Amino acid sequence: KRMRPHTLTVPKPLIPIGDKTIIEQIFERFYHHGCNSFYISVNYKAELIEYYLANQNLPYQINYIKEEKPTGTAGSLSLLKDKINDTFFVSNCDIIIDQDYSEILEYHYDNKNDITIIAALKNYSIPYGTIETSENGRLENLSEKPELTFKINSGMYILEPSVLDDIPKKEFFHITHLIEKVQLRGGNVGVYPVSEKSWKDIGEWDEYLKNIE
Repeated sequence: KRMRPHTLTVPKPLIPIGDKTIIEQIFERFYHHGCNSFYISVNYKAELIEYYLANQNLPYQINYIKEEKPTGTAGSLSLLKDKINDTFFVSNCDIIIDQDYSEILEYHYDNKNDITIIAALKNYSIPYGTIETSENGRLENLSEKPELTFKINSGMYILEPSVLDDIPKKEFFHITHLIEKVQLRGGNVGVYPVSEKSWKDIGEWDEYLKNIE
């Protein structure tokens, strides 16, 4: 909905970035690191996505997992049970990460993570002096035009196949629900930060227009 009216006729993965669609840009980056097998979770305009990719002569093995109804950002992953037996990446179709994926994977293995969240560093500048106070308005700290840095969930993850057992079948289930569930059972969830410039968010018009300029 955030990309309307474009997505009234074209599903988000097929929106162009340069001379390729978003999904092809994502494929290319993984292919550069030796990945040539992909599962695509489809629902909205699934036939159009399949038709387009089938006619591109791409050098990848592409499999489709089809939801009967939208089940959140992780619900469809339940359909991968018994299909994936190795560590795998998950990426939203409206973000691009320009980073050495092998370094992220090494971090994931070294820390024995069940899930690794790829986070983008986001910097915000406050154009005013900020004030911190204690009781009765007593001044504690005065900062002139501070810069704040946050880690933003980029929309890319590394998952161990064992976490697929934590995802209920045919239920609405977000990736955040999965992360919380893994943490509650004592699993390891790590965060790998990438620079702000390495993350392209193209899921909203303002950000999309910035990244095609």
